[in-house]
Amino acid sequence: MTQSLPPKSLVLYADDDPEDVELVSEAFQVYANNVELMTFSDGIELLNFIETIDPFHAAPCLFILDINMPRLNGKETLRRLRRLESFAEVPAVLFSTSSLPADAAFAKNYNAGFVTKPLHTNQVHMIIDEIIE
Repeated sequence: MTQSLPPKSLVLYADDDPEDVELVSEAFQVYANNVELMTFSDGIELLNFIETIDPFHAAPCLFILDINMPRLNGKETLRRLRRLESFAEVPAVLFSTSSLPADAAFAKNYNAGFVTKPLHTNQVHMIIDEIIE
């Protein structure tokens, strides 16, 4: 009798900055046995992906969204995710170079965390550890 492994948790990350994608990807390597990180260059790619998720595939457990992206920014991506019943309660974090109170208020209004760039490895690990727990 074979025993199947539990599915990995799925984290979806949209950001057009290659350096930030690399930093976050490296931070997630520590959790590679339990967490699968999928990256997208903008919100449209991420939303297109979730429309095609197989019901037998692990559902996303976290969205990480850069606010400033081409085609579809992180705020609009988050708005659209929250309108989808399946993803309305999935934890989300907005990354931004902005420290404007309005951006932090937007994140709070949409039940999301808010982290100001530039990102540091310890910040990324703290976010991941909090979600994993």
